[in-house]
Amino acid sequence: MTKLFLVKALYNRWANARLAADMARLSPEQLTAVSAVNFGSILAIANHLLLADRLWLNRFTGQGEPVASVDAVPYATLAASTAARHVEEDRAIAFAQKLDPQRLGSVLAYRTTDGTPMALPLALCIDHFFNHQTHHRGQIHGLLGSHGIKAADIDLLGFERETSAYANLL
Repeated sequence: MTKLFLVKALYNRWANARLAADMARLSPEQLTAVSAVNFGSILAIANHLLLADRLWLNRFTGQGEPVASVDAVPYATLAASTAARHVEEDRAIAFAQKLDPQRLGSVLAYRTTDGTPMALPLALCIDHFFNHQTHHRGQIHGLLGSHGIKAADIDLLGFERETSAYANLL
């Protein structure tokens, strides 16, 4: 599982770069256009995804900038969001590279953003971390189409075909 999580961290960077390139084709007005999807706009979804990644990485590592809410939009431009996204991608890759297989059987105790104590299997939390990224990238991908942009393929298997990342770790 540690190898799979590392591949997913690398895939995350790859998919985010492709999606950011397509998002860069939008005007600032299109990026912030109100939509009925979660968080209200493409840029707001990108901010949510970034903040949620930061929050989970803080929980996994015990380090990082505090996250009070995953609903905020602290990065008002795509450039600012993309720069902050790179930092979290680097953190995710470093975390996955150092992940001890023995630790995967442990329980992660943490508090939700509203302060509720939680304790869940760490492996499940890590898998959720990556699944959450895929879910919200899919929303952005779909919204790009509503603005007339045929977004690049961001499938995990497309990443593997292009990079052989998983095969190279075997």
